[in-house]
Amino acid sequence: MVAACLGAAQAQTLDLHGIGVSRDVPCKGLDVIVTGHGNQFRLTGGCGQVEVNGSEQQVSFGKAAGLVVTGVKNRIEGEHVTGLEVSGSEHQIETEVRGDDQQPAQIAIYGECNVLKLDLDGPTQIDVNGLNQQLTWRGDDPQIETTGVEHRIKQD
Repeated sequence: MVAACLGAAQAQTLDLHGIGVSRDVPCKGLDVIVTGHGNQFRLTGGCGQVEVNGSEQQVSFGKAAGLVVTGVKNRIEGEHVTGLEVSGSEHQIETEVRGDDQQPAQIAIYGECNVLKLDLDGPTQIDVNGLNQQLTWRGDDPQIETTGVEHRIKQD
């Protein structure tokens, strides 16, 4: 038991996994990894890096250092992040992305058929790759680079 507690303390990562779990979880500044299928997690307080893997996950959070989403059909809502990476397909992501003069926010979108609604605050670099990505943004004008086909990118 002591070894398990020490390992968790050293790792500074909160692992949330399962199938069909619904739960409120305080982040306490930790990195969070969500895996599984069909879970619903509401992360409270400030989070480190939030990583969502698997399928049909529903995750909401306040502030996070960064967000990484992989898998299929995950739905993510966040107050704000400083970086975002999306791969896989059919995700729905809504959040504010904040950059600053010293570190522009980095957003990378891969895969296919992902739908992102972003509020941009500060300098932002967006790379859109893959197939049929849908990006709607408002706020500060980003630098956008694209590869792939059939993307829909528009300012709201």
